[in-house]
Amino acid sequence: MSEEATSLMDLPSPILLQILSTLPPTTLLYVKTVSKSFLNLTLDSEFLELSRSASIIIHQFNSNRTNTLKFLKFVVDNFDHDPIGDLDLQLHFPVDQFFLVGSVHGFVCFNYFFGDVDSIYILNPTTREYIILPEPQRVRKWPNIVRYGFGFDPVRFEYKVVRIYQEEIRDDDTNGFRYYKSEAQVYIIGKGYWRSCVEHVMFGFGCWVEGVNLYGKLHWLVSDANGNELICSFNLENELFESFPTAPGYTMENCPNLRSLGAFGRCLCVCDNNADTQFEVWVMKEYGVTDSWVKQIVINIAPECNDWLCYEMINLLKVFEDGEVLFLWRDDFLFLHHPVKKTLKKLDVSDGNLLASVHVSSSFSLKNFEAEVVKVF
Repeated sequence: MSEEATSLMDLPSPILLQILSTLPPTTLLYVKTVSKSFLNLTLDSEFLELSRSASIIIHQFNSNRTNTLKFLKFVVDNFDHDPIGDLDLQLHFPVDQFFLVGSVHGFVCFNYFFGDVDSIYILNPTTREYIILPEPQRVRKWPNIVRYGFGFDPVRFEYKVVRIYQEEIRDDDTNGFRYYKSEAQVYIIGKGYWRSCVEHVMFGFGCWVEGVNLYGKLHWLVSDANGNELICSFNLENELFESFPTAPGYTMENCPNLRSLGAFGRCLCVCDNNADTQFEVWVMKEYGVTDSWVKQIVINIAPECNDWLCYEMINLLKVFEDGEVLFLWRDDFLFLHHPVKKTLKKLDVSDGNLLASVHVSSSFSLKNFEAEVVKVF
């Protein structure tokens, strides 16, 4: 390693991250070849663990065409929201509602779909830049379903949008038995085009939330042809699917199935809200190891105090340093729960429906990519 690189490595992590965030991806790729320590710093826990300033990005939307981004900073037992930092997306993107897919390294991915239109927007709220990806092939029409994921390939230093196109197939030889065939379409930011992966899987991706980004892979809860629940991953490096068993507790009688996939720190987790007596969070302590599932959180449901928890989809958003956990209840509100203190608190952060994601702001510029037209809002 050169003397200059060694001197840089002596800098505090937040300062070094700020320096690295100004570099284009091609330069970061060179930095990777010079020093593996640089690579580990820039990618550790997908940029989040090293940044104490990680916030929650709230996408607020409702029927009166409100389309707003809010940024929340959390302190002990509460949150800080500065309305001055809110972004009224409706002023700059005069389309019907579009929906949050995810946030990676300061880039925020949105999906807008209406009729035959199915568009992806990538924004950086810090630099106020955005790009619109070209339209993918294969139109989203019922009963076929489209799911998205947004992630980062740590080997090639590429940001990828993954579009899962799920096709329903009826087998006339078995009295109309339905099954699903799903394929991945991939867009690499900076390349300028979508391409279809050769491999496909016989899974149903249903109407669950978008892909969970962890360990260089995107993950979804899926069902196989027999109705069993699995976790399906898509490797962002080799672009291959894998699957492994889900958390205990799933039964085919659950309809609707109120289980969601998330990240509990650096582990996959499943939130299960199918029971009428308790809400559970299962955590996979060792990635891909079925026997490592542990029931991490149990919230007992009592009619006199917290029966609002019952029978709705709940997504885990973030685990804080003191052990407190932030959840999203349906698309209505956020709530905090501390497993040790047994506290449960609703948060009043939105006037309408909302989606949310962990977000780390950065000054990475979309202008460093060559293929897309970068606009400013």
